[in-house]
Amino acid sequence: MTKIYLVRHTKVMGPAALYGHNDIAVAPKDNQALMVQLLAQNISPTKVLTSPLQRCQSLATALAIELDCPLAVEPAFTEMDFGDYDGVPFDDIVQREEKWQVLERFWQNPVQNTLPNAELLAGFSYRVLQGWRKLLAADLDGELVIICHGGVIRIILAHLLGVDWRNANLYTRLNIAYGSMTTLNISESKDVSVECIARPILPIEAVA
Repeated sequence: MTKIYLVRHTKVMGPAALYGHNDIAVAPKDNQALMVQLLAQNISPTKVLTSPLQRCQSLATALAIELDCPLAVEPAFTEMDFGDYDGVPFDDIVQREEKWQVLERFWQNPVQNTLPNAELLAGFSYRVLQGWRKLLAADLDGELVIICHGGVIRIILAHLLGVDWRNANLYTRLNIAYGSMTTLNISESKDVSVECIARPILPIEAVA
């Protein structure tokens, strides 16, 4: 039996916005707080896997050093690219009614209303699941920690639970909080079961 822990990074150091490929940082103190909580779970990973973006990789690097285990970067688990809206504060967008309407249409139906110059949701889903299938095809043993993003975790869960990845509710109603842990169990035959989804392990003030 293999356990995979999908851990979302901590809160980013920026105003409220869609952060996809934008390589924004997180506060070192929040990374430290999350690492302390991860270590308190008594996990013993044989490997730590991470998105290449610094908000994930900074924690993954520190965790791999602390646990003395290998670290690998997986580009497939990078967050979705939101194009012209990536990293733009919502407060700036709301001042331009036509831009805010574009964003609202995207939230209501992200498949039919791709943001300007953004990654297609279909392409994002395909990319993440290619990475997931590559992971399952490898020899898995023990425990694996993956530090990644809310969107990536949602796509993996949709795949495992048979949820339509095109359903906007997956992205607007399924809360994957900062610093939360989703636990998956994988049998020797590569059957996957979901043990828990987005279990909060950080203090409330660290995710607010």
